[in-house]
Amino acid sequence: MYFSVLNYFLLRKLHTLYKIININNLSNLITFEVSKKNKLRIIWGLDSKNLIFTYVKICIKKYTKEKVTVSIKFMIDLLSTFSNEKLFLKKKKNILNIYSKHGVYEIPTFFDQNHNNIYSLCRYSFVKISLLSNVLLKILNKTLFHIVDEELNPILNGVFFQFFTNEANFVATDTYKLVKYTIKNFKTNRNIQFTVSRKHLNIVQEILKNEKKNNMIFLLIFNKNILFHFKNHILSCQLINEKYPDYHSIIQNNKCHISLIINKLLLLNTIKRISIFSKNKKNFIDFHFNHNELKICDQNAIDIHYSISKIECKVVFNNLKNMKIGFNSQFLIEILSSLNEDFVYFELYHKMVVLRPLYKKKKEESIFILIMSTIKI
Repeated sequence: MYFSVLNYFLLRKLHTLYKIININNLSNLITFEVSKKNKLRIIWGLDSKNLIFTYVKICIKKYTKEKVTVSIKFMIDLLSTFSNEKLFLKKKKNILNIYSKHGVYEIPTFFDQNHNNIYSLCRYSFVKISLLSNVLLKILNKTLFHIVDEELNPILNGVFFQFFTNEANFVATDTYKLVKYTIKNFKTNRNIQFTVSRKHLNIVQEILKNEKKNNMIFLLIFNKNILFHFKNHILSCQLINEKYPDYHSIIQNNKCHISLIINKLLLLNTIKRISIFSKNKKNFIDFHFNHNELKICDQNAIDIHYSISKIECKVVFNNLKNMKIGFNSQFLIEILSSLNEDFVYFELYHKMVVLRPLYKKKKEESIFILIMSTIKI
């Protein structure tokens, strides 16, 4: 292994990877592998079966089929001390040397990581799905923040992807709240559904932040694996091999008691205001319905003056004279803050509320959000 590379380009690639590693508190060992196409393949493994590949242009002085594993932090610290000069990297036995105009530097190496050949997996038949980078990033922004508990059943610690020939659904839940984000008129050749873990999607989300909006991202699904093919990175990871729960059955077995339309900003600020004065560490609030009047108050409030607010809303349907239902205020604040529309549509059931943004015009997307209640009287 003997090649030259511009310091700036190698350092930029390593910085992108290291940011992802730092955020997710993962291993900082990376592997260098020279390809015959004047490219240095940089491999970072979450483990032996879940990998990120990226490439940087190099000039090969002597090609040998071998790899070397180094600390990414050590490499970044060292490369950051050089100007944008051409560096020569040469491996002799188990030693990697960097040659610069300032001297020769010996890099500590580690045992080669046992990485699978990502392309050998593609011998299986696969399904290919194409998405623009800004669309995939929006999908993750709409769903990932709903998953907060790492101790959940593994199938619930990921996002459920459903692709049909005319639309696509993306579902996430933490058992207390559930979101289904739908893109209509989404064209695929065949129906397919799978679940990707939050850990891997967090990495995808970080990579997408550095992609241009109109970059095409390819998803290859094969043999219980998925490959995310970006312009400058490839992420290969295993799918969660469990059946996702039937979330439709939650609503189908319940009867709607009250439905109404509320100004989103008015509702959001009301909940925030009550939360500021709340002495309730669990952040629970109550919705009181009395005929067509809605009051929102802090559960177990001591100071009634600060803990209750009346809010105007348009009642669409009401088959109960009185109803009290409680929610976690932080859930509502997070969800309402993530919506761009001015009005939201609420449907209240026995132990839950279904929330949908009210679109001014017909759109090619829709959001369905379900929140479990804390109390019902």
